[in-house]
Formats: sequence, structure tokens, C-alpha cells
Amino acid sequence: MGDLLMEENKNRHVKILVSVLCLAVAAIILYKTFANGPNKFAGLAGKKIWVLCANPNCKAAYQIDEKEYFLYIKQQTAKNPLSTTVPALVCEKCGQESVYRAVKCPKCGTVFYPGLFENDFPDRCPKCHFSQTEQDRASR
Repeated sequence: MGDLLMEENKNRHVKILVSVLCLAVAAIILYKTFANGPNKFAGLAGKKIWVLCANPNCKAAYQIDEKEYFLYIKQQTAKNPLSTTVPALVCEKCGQESVYRAVKCPKCGTVFYPGLFENDFPDRCPKCHFSQTEQDRASR
């Protein structure tokens, strides 16, 4: 009976040690991710990305500055560091927090959210089914 109790205590100590180590690694990753400040995004200034409003009554698609996008995401993530989703931006058109990063099809011009098709290229257009990634890989 005493050996069993000692074994349970040993297992409990190992579990606690592993948990503490995981938390320490997570803290280091968070520090390294957010410690560099705004200069981390300096190379993105002037570059534009596409965004799309998820509000079904709006569906506005427009371009924004990539640096501003990542600074906003960083700011919102700092408010809720345990969140597992990318925070939405406020739509220029409808004013709702419903705007997410998107891509524009170079073939037909459709703006869409990447990764719509499971087990496929993330840039596969839902309208014309073109994928720049697929074409680039095929030409290698």
C-alpha cells in the first residue's frame, strides 16, 4: 500500500513539473512574439492586403495597409491573449466588427477568405477555381 502511494505522489510530481515547464515555454513564446514592438512590422508599411466583411448584409471588400492590420491584431490579441481566433476588424462600410483578411483571385478578381476548400490549396477561388499556388507548383 505504501509503495502504491509513493508511486502516485511521484506521478503527481512529474505531472506538475511538466505543467510548469509547458507554462514556462508558453510565456517565453509570448514574450518573444510581442517583445519586439511596432518596429517588428516596419517592413510591412505601404503594402496592401485584402479584407472582406463577413456581415451578410454588407460583404464589403477593400484593401488596407498590412502594417496597420498586424498592429491592430497585436493590440486586440494583447487584450485577450488566451483567444484562439483572429480578432475581427471594424468594417469601413457597415461599422460592424466583421472584417477578416482575405485574398483576391488574380484570374477573376473575386475576393474571398482563404482555405474554403478542405484538403486543397488555400488560395483556390470559389468562383473560377483558379489557384496561383497550384499553377506555380505545376510550372516548376
